[in-house]
Amino acid sequence: MHFCLVTYGSRGDVQPFIAMALGLMAKGHQVTLAAPGNFQQLVNSYGIDMFPLHGDVEEIVNSPECQKVIRSGSDTAFMREMLKKVRAMQVPLFDDIYRACKTADAIIAVNTAVFYVDTIAEKLGKKWVIVQLNPPMIPTKAFPMQMLNVPDITWFNRYTYHIINNVLWRVQKNDVAVLRQRVNLPALKESLFKKIIKAKVPMLHAFSPELIARPPDWNDEHTIEGFFVVPAATGKNQPDKIHQDLNEWLQAGEKPLYIGFGSIPFPDTAKLENTIKGILAQSTTRIVYCQGWSQLPELPVNSNLFVIKQADHQWLLPKCSAALIHGGIGTVAAVLRAGIPAIVASIFVDQPVWGRIIQQKNLGVHIPWKKLSAERVLKALKDVSQLPINQTISNVQVRLSKEDGVGAAIKDIEAYCSQSIPV
Repeated sequence: MHFCLVTYGSRGDVQPFIAMALGLMAKGHQVTLAAPGNFQQLVNSYGIDMFPLHGDVEEIVNSPECQKVIRSGSDTAFMREMLKKVRAMQVPLFDDIYRACKTADAIIAVNTAVFYVDTIAEKLGKKWVIVQLNPPMIPTKAFPMQMLNVPDITWFNRYTYHIINNVLWRVQKNDVAVLRQRVNLPALKESLFKKIIKAKVPMLHAFSPELIARPPDWNDEHTIEGFFVVPAATGKNQPDKIHQDLNEWLQAGEKPLYIGFGSIPFPDTAKLENTIKGILAQSTTRIVYCQGWSQLPELPVNSNLFVIKQADHQWLLPKCSAALIHGGIGTVAAVLRAGIPAIVASIFVDQPVWGRIIQQKNLGVHIPWKKLSAERVLKALKDVSQLPINQTISNVQVRLSKEDGVGAAIKDIEAYCSQSIPV
């Protein structure tokens, strides 16, 4: 089959789809990965055919407007600003996704693209599957909608999902109507979420049940597959060949603390700078700092500090003692698979959820970014060095090593796509 994989966002939204693309290709399927154009080089380096979508997400996230709302710490303000920027380009983005999907047999879409892909799949008469990278949106009695951070009350839990899904629909209803009109489809008479549930569109959650177990009251088409992991780099892309100086530095001392916030710019450069400087001044902790999309703070020349632009987490993290991260699910997966504790300095959206779960399960410590300091990080490093946490992390690492999220998802996708589409 020819699958079109549609994703949009930061590297954390793209990398799981690279893993899925490689898994499908290994099974003999044809794959087109539709993703923001600024990831063209990354996607092509894996030998994957890419359809570049309109817009540069790194440019959007680093815009003065987005940086301002990120610093405010308000999820609502951030979502409002992102919606404003995406609305300004929604027609060319929709047209790109439509062209990318037109020749495919089936579509696999990230959860944030459902407002586009549902319309396209209906118009083209194609089956489609949702890959959920964020905490679940499917109602359950097992736990409340986790991004609300409300008490767990069995009889009330399901309502918390309806609250969020209704709000999202009210925000996006007019946009969906515009896109449906563009391809001559009538406006929806019910919410998009209700339509998706009624149609039994599979929703595959791309995180491990080690973090969130599958609720028993979900329908069969709602699954928790496991982390989507890209195979380790080989050949010319091997990180220890690219970063020979880093490799030598790593071997010259004790395992360092990894600090990196990936494709989410850290909101306060001065706070990050003071934190790193304070750790170096108050301890002998070695630090490897990965800049990612953040602005580079003014850091001192120090033999205990090594600064890089980017790195392969699968190669680097097992060589570290712990990781200070933003808490995106892709980085959380890499840290847990490396068998080291996570210190989650969550910034917004789903990151506080993963941070709370990491702390609740004794896999690390959660420090919201506004509370970040050298003293808190050093205390966290002391806390996560305790035996009970180390044993828990080790046990989880063993179980994760046996997990195949991509394989499980492909099995479900192939089974679903082999069924005929109801008339």
